[in-house]
Amino acid sequence: MDRERMKYLLREVLGVDVDDVVKQAVATISIERAKQTQRQTRDWKRYMGSEGGIVILPSRVTQLGRKDEKD
Repeated sequence: MDRERMKYLLREVLGVDVDDVVKQAVATISIERAKQTQRQTRDWKRYMGSEGGIVILPSRVTQLGRKDEKD
């Protein structure tokens, strides 16, 4: 059975609009991810403040992805 037929049957038999349900689910997931990101950012700022706020990375990390300059 194709997708449009399934949508039609769900709407007619169960009264469920599949597209609306999907939009609500995507919106809910997006909001939860945004909240999670805010919490992680606050936690990271708090951690960095307690550690002095300085991060020292090795040169192999800071040079990652840079192109070598040729003379």
